[in-house]
Amino acid sequence: MAKPPIVRQEEPAQPVAIEGAIIPLTAITPGQTALVGGKGSSLGALIRAGLPVPPGFVISTNYYRAFHHVGIPESAREAILVATRELGNSRVAVRSSAIAEDSKNTSWAGQFDTVLNVTEANVITAIEKCWASAQSQRVMDYAAQNNIPDDELSLAVVVQAMVDSEISGVVFTQNPISGYPEEIMIEACFGLGELLVQGMVTPDNYLVHKRGLKVVARTHHEQKGMLAWAQGKTMALPVPNPSAPKLSYEQISDVARLAQKIEDHYGHPQDIEWALAMGKVYIVQSRPITTLDTAAE
Repeated sequence: MAKPPIVRQEEPAQPVAIEGAIIPLTAITPGQTALVGGKGSSLGALIRAGLPVPPGFVISTNYYRAFHHVGIPESAREAILVATRELGNSRVAVRSSAIAEDSKNTSWAGQFDTVLNVTEANVITAIEKCWASAQSQRVMDYAAQNNIPDDELSLAVVVQAMVDSEISGVVFTQNPISGYPEEIMIEACFGLGELLVQGMVTPDNYLVHKRGLKVVARTHHEQKGMLAWAQGKTMALPVPNPSAPKLSYEQISDVARLAQKIEDHYGHPQDIEWALAMGKVYIVQSRPITTLDTAAE
């Protein structure tokens, strides 16, 4: 059975000081996965490589180990809220980052929680929601099936400035269907990428050859609805031009070029999440592709 939810206890008499509790993404160094989780470690590496990653910080696994059964005490919350304000954005994305996540051998996609468009007033609740997801039945079952020890389920949480995605999607630096290593596959949808992740929209699909980043195939799909921030919340909105292609040739090239740079940095095919806002492409996650063994040769 899943472990019980977070239950608040009395505030400790003295303020709680946890070493290495809040770490800016720009301060993450190699070898810190046990502290910042797989996602946090990857984002730190991307920043060091000069990739366009939204600013943010990590609530380390030290906080999770200290507080995940009782919730974050008041004496520790203010530091998190101060760090959130310093991002200079009215809303943030709060993402789980487990130690075992984003490895070459296991795919945790969809197992841990992510909360988008979080205002300062809800940051603490969103962090605790991510913590609780580490104790969910789906995570426990997946860990048991893949022989993942309990200590690798310790969870860090990434808090990043929210990108108001006009278009978002994923990009695979090796064709995950054919297994062809010289082909980059881009999938794109209007608005936030949650509809794509949940399989609720059929994305546009673009195949790009790595040599010269030439587009070799494009498939467009109509999209009538999208998720976006409006009226003070994330809501479903109609797409103004449902049949319009998601990306121009220039934007396809921008996404493919960043994807190629990320693969070159890691030396291994990557599954990358990206978002486009105000003409700029941001990278919000990169993980190794774990399904290549099953792709056609």
